[in-house]
Amino acid sequence: MEFKTLKFEEIEVGIGCLTLNRPERLNALSLEMLAELHSFLNLIKTRLEIRVLILTGEGRGFCSGFDLKDERLQKEAARFLSNPGLHLTAVQKKYGDLVVEMRKIPQPIIAAVNGPAAGGGMCLALASDVILAGPKAAFTPSFINIGLSGGEMGTTYFLPRLVGSTRAAEILMTGRTVDAAEAEKIGLVCRAVPEGRLVSEALEVARRMIGKTPLGLRFTKEAMYLNADATLEAAVELENRNQSICCSAPEFLKAVAAFQKR
Repeated sequence: MEFKTLKFEEIEVGIGCLTLNRPERLNALSLEMLAELHSFLNLIKTRLEIRVLILTGEGRGFCSGFDLKDERLQKEAARFLSNPGLHLTAVQKKYGDLVVEMRKIPQPIIAAVNGPAAGGGMCLALASDVILAGPKAAFTPSFINIGLSGGEMGTTYFLPRLVGSTRAAEILMTGRTVDAAEAEKIGLVCRAVPEGRLVSEALEVARRMIGKTPLGLRFTKEAMYLNADATLEAAVELENRNQSICCSAPEFLKAVAAFQKR
């Protein structure tokens, strides 16, 4: 996979690493990066040999969000901003759809947040399945700071589920920054990681995941995504289906045998 604004490599068998690669702009989300992220997600969902994906940023930032200095956007700003319908289809939905696609791909995503994650960058982290924060990680929902709604790219969906509704309201309505220590304390991230340990910690989590059966891992992510707003009955029904399918897979008996030998 060759991209201009992204780097991808299979760093170990079954574990891929996607790096946002615009370090001179703190990996801001330009329209070019947006298009490449959509292309990448469309490709990776068919690459089932890649079982876990680590997402991080090049340089000192994770992602500083929407690139307000994007030359292509500036050229077309007047056209987009004067027509809400055009803006919705040409820009807004393309950003918003990213987080839906991230949740739909079969691979669990581990966000290794190495620095500032502002605006859309915070959203990319929130849409990941596991979030690890380095000591310089900082989460800023900056939309409301530039006159927009604090609800963007799933923030009003993800954040209350992670930190609770009142705490999410305070963060989204003030646009303040949450550092790594606070993020761990309030449950915004899985855990804060010491200096120099972020990538190795993300790899350790990924290795534990790929030690599970491919079907079991994939169905776990799918069930968590689909059951986020399901009734109990619907959630259990989906889980029942998944378990019956997993029981018929050849890896099941091997996994049981391996577990019993512990």
